Amino acid sequence: MKITDILGMALKNLFRRKMRTFLTLLGVLIGTTSIAVMMSIGVGLDKTMEEQMQRYGSLNTITVNPYTYFESDGMAYTQPSVKTLDDKAVQEFEQIDGVVAAMPEIRAMLKFASGRYIAYVDLVGVEPAKMQYFDFEVSEGRLLNEDDKGAIVFGKDMSYQFYNPRSIGRNGVIMFGGDNNEEPPPVNVLEDKLIMTFDLSYGESYGNQPGSVRRKTYKIQGVGILKDSGEHNYSAFINMNYLKKLIKDNEREERRIAGSQSSEFGSYAFYSVEGMGRSSTKESYERVLVRVKDVNRVEEVQKKIQDMGFACYSLADARNEAKKQFAIIQAVLGAIGAISLFVASLGITNTMYMSIYERTREIGIIKVLGCYLRDIRGMFLFEAGMIGFFGGTIGIGVSYGISAVINTIARGFIPDVPNAAISRIPLWLALASVSIAVLVGLIAGYFPSRRAMKLSALDAIKNE
Repeated sequence: MKITDILGMALKNLFRRKMRTFLTLLGVLIGTTSIAVMMSIGVGLDKTMEEQMQRYGSLNTITVNPYTYFESDGMAYTQPSVKTLDDKAVQEFEQIDGVVAAMPEIRAMLKFASGRYIAYVDLVGVEPAKMQYFDFEVSEGRLLNEDDKGAIVFGKDMSYQFYNPRSIGRNGVIMFGGDNNEEPPPVNVLEDKLIMTFDLSYGESYGNQPGSVRRKTYKIQGVGILKDSGEHNYSAFINMNYLKKLIKDNEREERRIAGSQSSEFGSYAFYSVEGMGRSSTKESYERVLVRVKDVNRVEEVQKKIQDMGFACYSLADARNEAKKQFAIIQAVLGAIGAISLFVASLGITNTMYMSIYERTREIGIIKVLGCYLRDIRGMFLFEAGMIGFFGGTIGIGVSYGISAVINTIARGFIPDVPNAAISRIPLWLALASVSIAVLVGLIAGYFPSRRAMKLSALDAIKNE
């Protein structure tokens, strides 16, 4: 028999019993929809988790510290070892295969002021040329340049941290500008005049007491505001070389002003590997950010850095643990959906057996005319496969509709994430679902097709 004859006879038989074919196809549709929707929830939760984690930093970034964590020897905790996180270490990180860039940071807590408004600022010194590798993107203005000195790039919410120390709210609480960022910030950090100082009592009433010493102030200019990133929203960034100069300048200032007179509000504490509260006696960074080209190599690079004696962590650690949990969830949800498809396979098997009983005489005539057994088998397998294909294809279409409804309902319960997609059906899941439906159809039709092949031609012709 020609392939076209086999296909024609198979399609003719499917349409001969329209209701039975429809009900069988409906079972496959429900099974495919169950698998696709169940799996889509697991995929959606995994993807949403990853997107939320990226708000707090890049999954490709490793944070390196100059110390190792406490280790237990069974009875007590040993002191952590300390390594100098200097330029040499930064160069070693950049030479690791897979690393795009390594950016050191130094930090200082300074006081910013604009008119009557002041703010405590976590000021981070970075290398301007490397900011592009670490997802620094501005919503206004620009990033830092190599020749910048007093230029500052502010985190998204930093402008809302300015407040008037004379404006005290209820219960003595300072009222910061803006209510959930619905009101404009009290200071326009890109246009207003700004100064900064290491004197953390600047602008406060307790800093104006008799005998208090005034310290230097520095003119600065806001040149950019970063996009919402979660990690950088409440920090400000400055050229590292300029910040180093200011730190040394402040150390000389402190020594000039009767060092013993320095108070906890007026003294500056530079974080060094020797400890907090002392000035650094050698070139050392508080931490180094290491950018890895491929997120799948983060764990490998992280292990190499740890072998060098440094403590490091990344969001990829939490991501890997979460993925293990979501893999279990996807497996459970997929198994629940597979039960429906298994039931549908029984329906396909039943339909094929009923078709054999109804077409016994026809099968006998085909055999007498010299039809190959493989053609008979192919005809029944094609019928079963078509039921699986059409049921699976329509089921995927229904799954996309159900997925859209689930996401619409979910967004009503998660107002903080307007684009939340709890259910996602990627292309691979759609294709896999249809393929599984076809495979189930073929498996369900295999045994009926073997029965058709084994029928005696003479007995089949005598059958009424």
